[in-house]
Amino acid sequence: MIGLLWFLIIFPLGGALLSLLPNPKVKESSTLFASLITTVLSIYIIVKALRGDIAEGWMFVDIYSAIIILLISCVYLLSSAYSVYFLKTVKETFISVDFYYSLLNLFALSMLFTAVSANIGLMWIGLETSTVVSALLIVLEKKKAGAEAAWRYAIIASAGMGIALLSIIVIQFVGKTLIWYNVRLSPFAASVALALALVGFGTKIGLFPMHTWLPDAHGSAPPPISAMLSATLLPVALLTYFRIFSIAIASRAYHAVGLTAFFGAITALVASILIIQQQNFKRLFAYSTMDVMGIAVAGLAFGGKAAEASFLLLIVHAFAKSGLFFGSGNIIAAYKTKKIENVRGLLNSTQFTGITMVLGAFAVTGAPPFASFIAELVILSYSFKMPLITAMLAISIFTSFLALNYHVAKMSFGDAKINKIPVGAEIIPFLSVAIALVFSLGVWIYIEVML
Repeated sequence: MIGLLWFLIIFPLGGALLSLLPNPKVKESSTLFASLITTVLSIYIIVKALRGDIAEGWMFVDIYSAIIILLISCVYLLSSAYSVYFLKTVKETFISVDFYYSLLNLFALSMLFTAVSANIGLMWIGLETSTVVSALLIVLEKKKAGAEAAWRYAIIASAGMGIALLSIIVIQFVGKTLIWYNVRLSPFAASVALALALVGFGTKIGLFPMHTWLPDAHGSAPPPISAMLSATLLPVALLTYFRIFSIAIASRAYHAVGLTAFFGAITALVASILIIQQQNFKRLFAYSTMDVMGIAVAGLAFGGKAAEASFLLLIVHAFAKSGLFFGSGNIIAAYKTKKIENVRGLLNSTQFTGITMVLGAFAVTGAPPFASFIAELVILSYSFKMPLITAMLAISIFTSFLALNYHVAKMSFGDAKINKIPVGAEIIPFLSVAIALVFSLGVWIYIEVML
């Protein structure tokens, strides 16, 4: 009998197959239907996961993977809807638009496959598949920068996944199983596996200094794909690393905490500095993603409430950053540029895009009332036993807040005459950021009631 989790695989696969049919309306409707059903399923799954873990054969879902599944499904749906408007603005393509929706479904499928897998080897296969599919999506538009970014991403990410595979080989050789919750290693073997995983999966997460693919790939990808890369692919890679980190802690390799926290903090610090000097708003948002992922990695290292805060941060970031990347698609269509200095008057010249960019920037930089503010405070409070980590995190949070919001403010105020943006194309990014806001208000209400 097919279990509940199987449908997370079946519907995106069905969407991918139906999207190969020649009728454009079938491509759109099948993708929207598959993503909608997947989102409904993910909501039901997270409700079940709150009551206990879900195990079905080779698949396993706890509350952490349920959150990631929800993020994948929701951003999959939003990206599918925004793609309907975005593809109308694409003139020349390298990968035929006929294959776009099929690849989009396969991208979501590869991430969902990774998130539901109990076997670390299968998680690796899912992530490597996501590399191939997303690289093809990055080169949708026939532009030299996109081809170069996709090539660099494929090479660097695959090299990282090769190192990650060595980590999995160590786990299998010593632990005799790849089911992550059953693995127990010697402290030495766990340390070796963790170090390899930190470099390997850290490449996909965008950790410094393995992050070099990230700004180019996010900056050159179509906006719906940039949203999925930032909001879902990096968190999926983080979930995979978190499984191996959990193995290391269970195997008494406790120095994994300091090592992971350091790489997270230094990543956030470097990203916040790079945000200051950005001139391209898509690369700006890419480095913001790197900053958030660094903070989340540090939080996972501390465990307990800090780990929970990391996933809270990922939820807000997923919806807000998706809105920012969708909004960037509207800006490119209206202003015909990616340069920050050439964009002015978003609040005056657009119906929703301006407010989307302002609210989205506040959300990803941890401004109240967004729940990212609470998450960053909790992570900071857990870092106090490591003063160097605390200092790096505090500086990165403060710097990225000032720098990102300064750049967005420059684009938001003033006057400009632009091409009209379709209402639907403006509503989707606004809705994405609004979800982050409503969720955050729910978190505040929950805290008030519990206290």
